[in-house]
Amino acid sequence: MRGRFLFTVLLALMIITPVTGNNSVVTAEEEEPADPCEAEPQQPCENQTTLYIWSTGQSSHWAHFNSSDDRNIQGNQLQDEKESGVINIDYRFTMKPALLPKLNMTPDGEVRFTFNIFLQGDWTNNDNDGPCQADCEELNISLLSGANEIVRQHLPGVTTGWNSIIFTHTLEENELFWDSSTGNPTVAIEMKVKGDYQETSPFTFSGEIANFSMKLSGEDSAKIELPIEPSTWSVEFQAEEELNPPVEQPGFLALMSVGALTMAAVYMPMSRKESQK
Repeated sequence: MRGRFLFTVLLALMIITPVTGNNSVVTAEEEEPADPCEAEPQQPCENQTTLYIWSTGQSSHWAHFNSSDDRNIQGNQLQDEKESGVINIDYRFTMKPALLPKLNMTPDGEVRFTFNIFLQGDWTNNDNDGPCQADCEELNISLLSGANEIVRQHLPGVTTGWNSIIFTHTLEENELFWDSSTGNPTVAIEMKVKGDYQETSPFTFSGEIANFSMKLSGEDSAKIELPIEPSTWSVEFQAEEELNPPVEQPGFLALMSVGALTMAAVYMPMSRKESQK
């Protein structure tokens, strides 16, 4: 009876003990890790921390961290022009492909913006120096991390002709961490320029056209330099937090089986002895 009982207990332990294994594969030669800048050339990496903007010239605008893009418009320049009326500039250069690594910026680091923009017409409301009344808007350049606006820079000092625009923004504490899932960057350019050009005779005209033109990143004329913290590229920072694996518990059927086997081991021999009396 004692031998049968021990056998039953061992069998029960085999039923409820989870089986684990190691699926690791050992290779004879370990390959050197690929350079992330080469593996994902449009993503940020240790030697690639500047965001560039691109466009096809129509409604397709995008940004990424590679300093060249074959799809960029020939001439590397966006242009909107209108003889009479308002040009509504609302360019959105969202990173494409979307941001993959998490980014951590240097505390008190500065984001540096560089743009070259040509202007003609009027863009200041109610200054008695052009056709704008309440329908124009001065130049604004913004940087967003997902839905979080990092900075919106108002630039009222631009003039007619080409403007070399350079400004910086010091990052605050709540602007340092850019999660890859929610922090895809976007550069926004907004302005409303009005023209009032009209021909007064076959040989004369009055007013001027509205024109907004800007250089893209093909000639390094437009870029946003980010102060990405070097520790961003560490494996520890990029690794996702590992969740605690669930503790395996024996199922209901396994427990019932153990109970049944134990009962059989204890009571069946007793029943046989009683039947032999």
